[in-house]
Amino acid sequence: MTIVDETDKLDDVTSQLSAHIWGHRFKDGQRGPEYVLEFLNVLSGTEYSFRSDRYYRRRSIGLREFIFEGVKEGRGAGSTLELNEAKKEKLIQAVQENNVTVLKQFLRNLEIVLYDTDGKEADRSWFARSLYPLHESLLYVELRKKNGNYSIERNFFARGGELYFLMLGHGTEHYQQRRLFIEQRFHQLLTRNKIIEKVVGKISAVFDDSEQTPDRNAGQLRSVGYEGRTPMLPHQAEIDNRALFEQFGVEMENLLLMDMDVHEMFHLLTSLVCFQLARYMHVRSQADMKSATYFFDCMDGTNTHIYRQAAMSLEQHEAMLKERYLIEFERKSNETFGNTDQIEQLLPQWQESPDMFYETMGLRKLRTRKETIKRILLKCRTVSDVQTKLKSSVREVVTSQLDQVQVTRVIARDGGFATYRRGSASNYRYTISDSFLQMLVFTIVQPGDKMEFHEFLNRVHMDYGIVIGEQQAKETGIYEKSGFNVRYFQDNERALRKKLRHNGLLIEFSDATAMIQNPYARCSQEVGLHV
Repeated sequence: MTIVDETDKLDDVTSQLSAHIWGHRFKDGQRGPEYVLEFLNVLSGTEYSFRSDRYYRRRSIGLREFIFEGVKEGRGAGSTLELNEAKKEKLIQAVQENNVTVLKQFLRNLEIVLYDTDGKEADRSWFARSLYPLHESLLYVELRKKNGNYSIERNFFARGGELYFLMLGHGTEHYQQRRLFIEQRFHQLLTRNKIIEKVVGKISAVFDDSEQTPDRNAGQLRSVGYEGRTPMLPHQAEIDNRALFEQFGVEMENLLLMDMDVHEMFHLLTSLVCFQLARYMHVRSQADMKSATYFFDCMDGTNTHIYRQAAMSLEQHEAMLKERYLIEFERKSNETFGNTDQIEQLLPQWQESPDMFYETMGLRKLRTRKETIKRILLKCRTVSDVQTKLKSSVREVVTSQLDQVQVTRVIARDGGFATYRRGSASNYRYTISDSFLQMLVFTIVQPGDKMEFHEFLNRVHMDYGIVIGEQQAKETGIYEKSGFNVRYFQDNERALRKKLRHNGLLIEFSDATAMIQNPYARCSQEVGLHV
């Protein structure tokens, strides 16, 4: 079986623009849990060190074949994965016949079921499915089957998790105690289950997954200059966004302080990482790099005014992404078109060979609307035509390819902080799911501690930019701009209290006095805490 390491160069204009703003790169097909899994893949592959420049990538092909036998292979429904008799016989010898079926079902039940934006189960082939990481041996990278070979995927399932690893690395660089705690705590969570480790070891031995060699399967994390196989944050992001990355480190440390297993922790990690990535994208979209403000509907859509305000908040962030993209397009297009003399010189060549123009503009991979651009290109007679009509046509096509809005919608839904309502004029709005609410409490209130409710609202606003109640709505100007009756914001605040109470996170002494509580104990391993 041949394994190919595929790279993905920045050879199309949308990738170039997105990489310059947000990093190389986030994909709209990647789900929220996959960002967490890929980050854990990277961290585990570095032997739990943010200082590492590379990480070992587990393929675990045989393990996956065992677990997902009978699942479709490739696009469509043409074929399914089947084990040959020789492998089945080896499994029976290694695991014992009576245990094979039970073991297969147990591991299959660990699958993380992913859903598309319509709420339907994602149609994934067996080699693109993932498991809850009860142990690091259940972590593996995505594969793609191409021309009969399996490639270590580099342009779909990896970049987001790798970039997050770099962000957290920058955010803990000057806080070594915090970094050490995060590294060792994840090591503890992902290596504790020795039973899983032993079982996976037996299965892997049957399928000869030991064929993997560290050098061949090493993923590069840092390099000097650009390499297609190296994840890249935007230029100077480690400086421009250092405060944000450092806040990420604080939030991750606080979450890991709780004494819970990795399965219970996983959903909280998904909410945290998704919200951190969304905040990063929104901050990078603003010229001043300031934190964004998020207004949340805690009333489940029952109040039209609150509903629309939460939808407007999300719409503003999406408009911000698009505006930043357009600014970057203007910069890139001016650079690519060149000055008047260059355009006069190149225009005849472009018209003689439109493919040359596509290559110059990074439109080679464009699947649709090439003919539209070509028609306008051939009609250009002057430099002005190129700078206006042709540039406008390219801008329209390129901006239609922007997937960053869809990326943020996906991570917002999977992170539990946005809801989609079909048939509504304002389809997406910021809402608070149980897992997202728990994450907020656990990253703000220390294990075993309590915090007064209104102080918690202030902290949520200060740390995350989240606005829910009356006071924060007035401080941010949302109340004045909305023209709403102040009672609406008070009702939204009361709805949050109800959600907290439902999750066992609120102790109410009276209508005026309530305490947020973190019911968990501290984890047993508190290495180098930076409090």
